[in-house]
Amino acid sequence: MRSRADLVAAFHRAMPDRVAQATDLWLGYEHGQAGNLPVLRRLLHTLKGEAHMLELLECGDLAELAESVIDAARSSRGGRPTQLTGDSILGALEALGLLSASPGEETALDLEGVKATLRAAHAALEGGDARGPTADELAPRRRDQAAESVAPPRLDRAAESVAPPRLDAELPARGAPPDQAAPAALDAAAVGALVQELQRLHGEREVLQRRLREAQRMLRALLVEIDPRGAGVDRVAERITKTLGYGAEIERALGAVRADWSSNEFAAGRALGELDEVVRKASVVRTERLLNQVSLAARSAARMLGKDVEARVEGTGLLDAQVERRLEPALLHLVRNAIDHGIEPADVRARRGKPARGTVAVTVVQTDAAVRVEVRDDGGGVDFTRLREVLAPSVQDVASLEDAELVPYLFAHGLTTSRSVGAISGRGVGLDVVAREIGALGGQVRVESRPGLGTTILLVVPKSLHGEEVVPISGGRFRCAVPTHAVRSVVLLDEVLHTSDGPRLRLAGEASAELVPLFSLAALLGDAGQPAPGDAALVLHHAAGLFAVSVGGYENPRPVSLVRSEELPFTSPLVRGVAPTADGEALLLLDVERLFACARQAPREAPSAAAAAPQREPLALVVEDAPVARELLCGILRALGLRVEEASDGREGLALARATPPDVVLTDLEMPYMGGLEMVAELRRSPALARVPVVVLTTAADEPNVAALRGLGVRAVLSKQRFVEEELRQIIATSLGGA
Repeated sequence: MRSRADLVAAFHRAMPDRVAQATDLWLGYEHGQAGNLPVLRRLLHTLKGEAHMLELLECGDLAELAESVIDAARSSRGGRPTQLTGDSILGALEALGLLSASPGEETALDLEGVKATLRAAHAALEGGDARGPTADELAPRRRDQAAESVAPPRLDRAAESVAPPRLDAELPARGAPPDQAAPAALDAAAVGALVQELQRLHGEREVLQRRLREAQRMLRALLVEIDPRGAGVDRVAERITKTLGYGAEIERALGAVRADWSSNEFAAGRALGELDEVVRKASVVRTERLLNQVSLAARSAARMLGKDVEARVEGTGLLDAQVERRLEPALLHLVRNAIDHGIEPADVRARRGKPARGTVAVTVVQTDAAVRVEVRDDGGGVDFTRLREVLAPSVQDVASLEDAELVPYLFAHGLTTSRSVGAISGRGVGLDVVAREIGALGGQVRVESRPGLGTTILLVVPKSLHGEEVVPISGGRFRCAVPTHAVRSVVLLDEVLHTSDGPRLRLAGEASAELVPLFSLAALLGDAGQPAPGDAALVLHHAAGLFAVSVGGYENPRPVSLVRSEELPFTSPLVRGVAPTADGEALLLLDVERLFACARQAPREAPSAAAAAPQREPLALVVEDAPVARELLCGILRALGLRVEEASDGREGLALARATPPDVVLTDLEMPYMGGLEMVAELRRSPALARVPVVVLTTAADEPNVAALRGLGVRAVLSKQRFVEEELRQIIATSLGGA
């Protein structure tokens, strides 16, 4: 368990990244991206909760005031920011960055001036005051009249080094303007016509059902007529005649129903296809807006760090809007880290014979099934020597690992090779965020780095979340699939090379006779089996290279419709989706990165029988989306001798609770995907979880929420603003004693 001081330090280390993210969100909102406002509100809400729990009152108060301005902006008439609104938010973000950069020096900062600006902005919005320029006028005035504009109160000279990025007058236009980059409006007329057609086809099926019931009645009558019991020999001829008549009538009726049903099914399928196409077109966006944001973030980061960097953005593509939303934070992380960690200072570049100006290039290429985004810099590359030093305390024999074997560790949460905390990176967040966002899309992250020459990171994401092109494979008892973009090739095993590190496959046609790790898919999925000559094998990409899995069989690539893992009633770390098949079964879509991580685990790392035996300690489930607050709560509960499982939202918490019922649940209320109130209601509907004690810790401990929670049988509702650790300990102990 980390001490409170460590958690406070982690909070401060994370602040520059959060300030940069919040600044980008607000500047994007000023340029018409209305969807940024709820995301910014969520970020400020998380900051507020963590700061109050860690007793960082000034940070908590600033975040709370900024959140109130955002709430007022969302509810104000017209919903358009004024000069005062923007100045107050950017000033608050600047102050938050300075507070974390210089903890303990609050008195040197003019925080009251920042708070006064926030209160004035809130009052103007609440009162419907329309003074000041609107969003259309705001951006150019920030660029061209920064000296004359109403700036937020200056904090001190240090502000110049960590000020949030402003819009750049040199921002190039890329393709369509921002409002045209948004998803196309849904064609209401087309949707209405298609819905009416589907309703008509549904009515036809009702008629067909009645005709089928009539044919069924006639069939029962036929069965009565051909029953040999209860009739004399003299009536046999008459019954045969009736039987033939009934049979002909039934055949005619069923033939007509079959023809009409086929026509109805074809028309319904066509209408559904057209409806799906309309919806998909409405959800597709171009990448121009995203690339504009990347260009802006790159120049802002370069200015903040005082580096001479040329940011090149090339290519274009079409993406599902949901894919773009997850790709954006990942891409911004990569660009900022490339400028901060990758591009060397000017004197170092001069000693290495490099141009004074560094280069970060972002290239977008669209294929039939995916969009490939490459982020390349000409900096110093990954410092593998430093990475080994950082990993030495936790990774056995790290010194003996090849550079390529170290690359997956770059995605570990909390890892940083920086020796100091900068304004942008060095906080232990970055590539883990990238891996999480891209993995949630079913995409891949691949890394290639050459010391002294630079780093290339390739993101491969599907164009749409509605479906994906996959290669069906079989492994043991299971029918599986892997994304086509993750497959390098399919080979037939002529031989299996057995080395001290396990089976290896020699790739045919490679001049260097590259050997790649080889695993049995059946064994990875829990069955028996080893790769053997004559087996088929798929050579797959992972973050740092290639690996191969032997399979029982494979089929040609084909598109499938997916039910994603978060929508399934069960969870598996290796499965990220299920695709129904025509024969009524399903393909399990495998997560290639997790498959490789599972394969890399040596047998000696498997838990022993004693370690796998059920533990007697009570199990606590912590559901909290703020990472620092979650770690603080988990540490408190572990110190009480509890086993702890943690979730970052209500949906994940509910899945964990259903899989392994906890002895006590500690949850926040306001979380993405599913809030705490909804999660507790779902727990109470489950017979196995209805009596589990629940404790709520929230910044929204107002009377309506408390009343609703009491009605659901919650043991206690605690306020994060008045968090007392001892009070929580007593409530947990009482809850477990009464469970």
